[in-house]
Amino acid sequence: MSSPLSLSDDEYSAVQAAAAPIHPHQRDDFLRSLAAELERYPVIGPGLVHRLAADLQRRFVVAVRKETETGAAPRYSRGTR
Repeated sequence: MSSPLSLSDDEYSAVQAAAAPIHPHQRDDFLRSLAAELERYPVIGPGLVHRLAADLQRRFVVAVRKETETGAAPRYSRGTR
């Protein structure tokens, strides 16, 4: 069993901010993936947290967008009335 990650208040805030746009059903997976990535490094700092969170966020957000783009019809259209 690995020891818990120790994050500063700023690092924890960055993790929360990165997790906010992730679909609620995927948020746990995102946080677990981020923790697994962070555990690979002996020293954790704000730059590493931001970089890894941003990389993972792109992967999760893109997956959510693809799911929602296929069935959504535009509510308003531009053009003539």
